[in-house]
Amino acid sequence: MSYDEVNGFVDYTNREEWKEYINSYVIPLWSSSWSLKEYWMSLKDEFNELSFENVGEGDRPLFLGGIRDDETIYTENSLAKFYNRFFGAGLKDARSWILQSKKGGMLTDIKVEVVESDFIKFVKEVFNLLNSALSHQRLVECKESELELDYDELKKDPNKVRETIRDFYRGVLNISLNHNYGTFFLCSINQITYRYMKTAYPRIDDVLDFLMEEFGLTELEWNNPIKQESELFRECTIYHFPKESFGGAIFELNDVIWEWFSKDSFRETLSMLFDKVPDLKENFIERVRDKLPETYYAVRWFVEWRKDLMTNEGKLLIDILDEYSPHLFLNRLRIDEVNVTSDRIWFYRMW
Repeated sequence: MSYDEVNGFVDYTNREEWKEYINSYVIPLWSSSWSLKEYWMSLKDEFNELSFENVGEGDRPLFLGGIRDDETIYTENSLAKFYNRFFGAGLKDARSWILQSKKGGMLTDIKVEVVESDFIKFVKEVFNLLNSALSHQRLVECKESELELDYDELKKDPNKVRETIRDFYRGVLNISLNHNYGTFFLCSINQITYRYMKTAYPRIDDVLDFLMEEFGLTELEWNNPIKQESELFRECTIYHFPKESFGGAIFELNDVIWEWFSKDSFRETLSMLFDKVPDLKENFIERVRDKLPETYYAVRWFVEWRKDLMTNEGKLLIDILDEYSPHLFLNRLRIDEVNVTSDRIWFYRMW
């Protein structure tokens, strides 16, 4: 199938379209993830291990707003629950505070804690990967030093905090492989043969140099046993994005997004603000499952070949590569790049 025929697909040969991809999807998500990361760090610096009696009256609703005396601690959609689930902020022993407050005052010193919540772990991963991506491209200039955060303004207005999270959430969905043809293209050409790449993207020759120079695409180092002077040698060249490259960072970003959105507890936190939070990986699998041959693959295995191209699976190496290519293209299979030897490639199954 040629993706050149897909309506609305990214013009992967257009340098300006890749600039637009960075300006419209990468930088806004990088910026919102930075804001949330910095806001959490400021909360931690101000409140972590602080005695609650030293918390100002204006800040107390962050930790007490919606606390109640039952096993759930928090009322549904309360401010304190919101800060606890998204920013890991709350009283160290909320149950003790509730019981002591019934006695007319605090009998012990109750402290505030601000820990790294799952949401903040995800935010940090997104920021770090996008920061790496932007540092490995030259199309668009951007500097972390130019980003700004009004901590006090955010802290006093929960709606602004929620809106920052909404911007981040929309940015995550919009850059995911599920919803972005640019991301789909970059992920699909990672660990794929030139032959299959040319089939899916007939104009790939027009943009190979650009992808190598700007996004880090390179030839995977493996012992291709086919005669170098043959056309088949070129067709069996495998391309990939190293980890430290723009393409590699975007590829890993999608993996991180899929991993977190596959977790029920993470989606439950997001559901405090958003309806029908999707399992993006499962949604993608359902979309492409019928486009792939029904083939069983083990969780991890290797393909080994001899000089005559015969493999341990009883097939020619070139036929194995052709068979695996659709699955590599749609991220069902991966090559374990650490374990590529002179006569063996390890593969593993993603789903």
